Amino acid sequence: MTPSPETALVDKLPSAVSLEVSLPFMLGSASLAASYGSSFFLVEALQSIGQSATTAGAVISTGTIATILSSLVAGRIADLLGLMRTITFAAAMIAAAMICFASASISPLFAYIGGLLLGIGWSVFYILAPLQVMCHVQAEARIKYLTLLSGSQMLGIGLAAPVARTAAEAIGSYIAVYALFAVACILGTMLLDFAGRALAQAPQIKMPAVRLTFKGVVRAFKSNARYPIIMIGIGACVFAGLSTFQSLYATSRAQSPDTFFLVFTVTAVFFRFAVAPIIGRFRLERVAALLLTCTVAGLFILFFNVDSTAIYILGTASFALGYGLSYSTLNSMIVHIAGVEETSFAISSQVFTLSYFMGLFGFPYVAGQVVKASNFDCLLIGMMMLIAANGVLLAVHMFSTNRTH
Repeated sequence: MTPSPETALVDKLPSAVSLEVSLPFMLGSASLAASYGSSFFLVEALQSIGQSATTAGAVISTGTIATILSSLVAGRIADLLGLMRTITFAAAMIAAAMICFASASISPLFAYIGGLLLGIGWSVFYILAPLQVMCHVQAEARIKYLTLLSGSQMLGIGLAAPVARTAAEAIGSYIAVYALFAVACILGTMLLDFAGRALAQAPQIKMPAVRLTFKGVVRAFKSNARYPIIMIGIGACVFAGLSTFQSLYATSRAQSPDTFFLVFTVTAVFFRFAVAPIIGRFRLERVAALLLTCTVAGLFILFFNVDSTAIYILGTASFALGYGLSYSTLNSMIVHIAGVEETSFAISSQVFTLSYFMGLFGFPYVAGQVVKASNFDCLLIGMMMLIAANGVLLAVHMFSTNRTH
């Protein structure tokens, strides 16, 4: 069978990217993620200048809508401007968003513009950055760099809120903290531009088109890529439900929700960086099965916890290990399937990210209705059932793959 244009040069690609290139790319990604994570601090910042929580919610909703809509056209922009140039442009938009937030004391209109720019910039960056990683290394090394990329992003997002609060206390102004994030984001944009210039001279796969098309999306769902695409959407639902209503759970168990977010961030970041060099040695489906087991075990532990802080930490750590590594693992499955079945990994990866966004932003409403009708324990049971459904999908995928070969 004749190799597809996207896979014909895979064997000629290097197995690693030099540290002089990968380090600036990861640091730049962490900086942008921290700026995105600063949106979790936005309610307090806007309230400090006399704006209501309703205004803050409207700004965040503006960003959410922009995120989803922009993810549909990110590929088309990349086809026009070039992949790395589009990523750098998205980084500049995030920097502009931080400047707008810092100017919100002048007029609340700046906050809305900032929310719009942040949604567009983060969406375009988040959906295209993995493609840039996958273009430059052999298939076996992609999961390593996808894991490092997701680890860098989680590190930035996790540090954003505590750093913002510490800086606000030192400066004496909540809204002025966004000026610091703007500076960090500008530095991140410069790092990405530096990495992009170096990557432009490196061997890479030349993708014929990145844009999403109806035909391409249908083809992605007709391939075995449909299984990890659906699985990441379900996984995002579980994470969104657990994190959004964590305060309710923590209160019912006499715990602090800050413990959950701290343990989750530290565990996810540690394991992403720790296992990145070795995770590619194992069959992805087996890694995914192990991660699903850890995820459901974490939910199970949290469900049966009464008021123990130690058990709360154990359950959170188990969930963080399982969910925290699943994104890069499932995304690598997408790339592997695209190579075997000769479909576009660029389109499949974007559909994968869209599925993630849909679960992340859509499920909190459903979860809220479940909590309103019953309690958080019923939501936990429902989320365990969702992870079990992912286990079934993984089993079907493995059976389908084995039958194909």
